[in-house]
Amino acid sequence: MSLLAACSKGEDTNPPADGAPGMETPAPAPAPAPEPAPGTSPSGTPAPAPSSSEGSTMKESAKQAANTISDKAVELKDSAAEKAGQMGDAIKEGAAKADQAIQDSIGSKQADGTTTTPSTETKP
Repeated sequence: MSLLAACSKGEDTNPPADGAPGMETPAPAPAPAPEPAPGTSPSGTPAPAPSSSEGSTMKESAKQAANTISDKAVELKDSAAEKAGQMGDAIKEGAAKADQAIQDSIGSKQADGTTTTPSTETKP
């Protein structure tokens, strides 16, 4: 006897179909459609295989793409090497200028081997 039936004044003459007191079961969800296997079209028929002329055209196109990529990679490598060389030269030049500035501030050597010092006048 269900809870509702126990509370009512009359007898419940129709018990639930599954035997569970007062519970309804939802309808089962439909199963998902299977995905088509690789190499088949959405209608389920196998996709046509490429003809030999299409295959050779695709191979030729792939070779051209690979050659283009290779050429661009070589250009990029050469450009990067050139820029790295320029950076190295700029660093050397900057270091030489810094060294010269340091030498000028502490005194520089003359051709005869003597050194000159900057004036160290004291300001009153």
